[in-house]
Amino acid sequence: MDDKELIKRIMEEVKDEKLREELLALVVEKNKKKDDTKQEEEPINYLARQAILGGATEEVAKLGWWISYIISIVLMLVGSLGPLGILAYLLNPDGEWSKDSVPGMIVSSVMFIIGLGGIFTLRSGKKEYERLKRKEENQGQS
Repeated sequence: MDDKELIKRIMEEVKDEKLREELLALVVEKNKKKDDTKQEEEPINYLARQAILGGATEEVAKLGWWISYIISIVLMLVGSLGPLGILAYLLNPDGEWSKDSVPGMIVSSVMFIIGLGGIFTLRSGKKEYERLKRKEENQGQS
């Protein structure tokens, strides 16, 4: 018999007001104890789930970091052709250059700058992450 049926039966069958109040109070107290035990069990399960998800999240973050790092390197390598072309143009201004190659050099230069910025950002982010992790470990040991 679930609690709703029990409360309904108490309300129908028990005629004495005091006895009815006492029985209903017992049902409420029983439910409160059930809720308290559920709340005590849930944080343990929650923490276990968080630990599992945290490990998985950390692995995904590492994978994402490496992918971003590789993409930044590729952007920088491919984009390095633009600054090299501009440098060659500046060093040899008497040479004949096509007007069509200038926008390509500019786009390539922008790719180089984005790749370089990405690498610096990722490296500084990794250093900050390692610093915070060491700080967290030191606090855990204290």
